[in-house]
Amino acid sequence: MSVLVIGAYGGVGSHVVDGLLSAGISARGTSRTPGACDLPDAVEIVRLDLDEPETLPAALDGIKKVFLYANQEGLAEFVSAARAAGVEHVVLLSSASVVEPATRHSRSAQMHAVVEEALQESGIAWTFLRPTTFASRQLRWAPGIRSGEVLRIPFLQVRTASIHERDIADVAVRVLTGAGHEGQGYWLTGPQALTQQEYIETIGAVIGRPIDVVELAPEDVEPRLPESFIRTMTELLAAPSIVTSTIEDVTGVPARSFRQWAEDHVKDFS
Repeated sequence: MSVLVIGAYGGVGSHVVDGLLSAGISARGTSRTPGACDLPDAVEIVRLDLDEPETLPAALDGIKKVFLYANQEGLAEFVSAARAAGVEHVVLLSSASVVEPATRHSRSAQMHAVVEEALQESGIAWTFLRPTTFASRQLRWAPGIRSGEVLRIPFLQVRTASIHERDIADVAVRVLTGAGHEGQGYWLTGPQALTQQEYIETIGAVIGRPIDVVELAPEDVEPRLPESFIRTMTELLAAPSIVTSTIEDVTGVPARSFRQWAEDHVKDFS
C-alpha cells in the first residue's frame, strides 16, 4: 500500500512521511515544485497543484489512502478525482476551531467545516484530525527573542493547550495504517493548557535566559488587529481551555509537552 501525503514538505506532512516510512509503508509525496523538496530518497515525489485539476489523476493513481490539508481551493475536483481513482480513505488535517465553543463561528472554523462537509458527502471514508493551536505558532516570537527585544503581546493570559506537530503526525500515521478510525473526528490537544506568558517563560527556561515581555492592550497593537480576532481572543480569555487525552488514546503514548517542543526548536530561539 502506498499513501499519498499531500503537502509532504509541510510542518506536519513531512513528519507523516517519516512515520509512514518507519512503519514500513511506502509514501508518495506531492509538491507544486517537486525539485524543491528535501525528503527521504524512499519517497516518490509527484507534482500536484490543486489549482490544476489535470495534475490529480497521476498523483492519485494506485492510491488507496490520502493525507490531506484542508483547502477549499480545488476541493470538488479532488473529491471527484479521488473517487475515480478508487481512494478508500482520506485523513484530513482539519482544526479544533470547528468544535471549540469559543471559535466555532470563526473564519477558520467555517473554512474547515466546508472541507469536512465535502468529504462527508463524498462517499469516501474519512477521518478528521482537529488539532488545537500548533505549538509552532510561538515561532512568531523567535526573531524578537533572538535579538533580546522586549516582547509586546496582547492577551498574555489567554490559555491554550498547544500541540507539538509531531503528535499530530503520529496520530495521522496510526489512522492511516490502522483500522477502525473511519468516520471519527479526533480533537487533538497538548497535555497541558498554558498562558502565553507561561509559553514565553518556558522558552526562556530552555534557552537559559529570561525574556522580557509587556502586555499590550489589543487596540494598541500595530498593525491593527482584526475585530474578529479580538472578539475570538476575548472569548478564549473567558472560556475554559480544553485538554483532551485523544493523542494517548490513539497512539498509546502521552502527548509531548510544550517544553519538549521548545527543546526540539531551541535553535530557532537562540
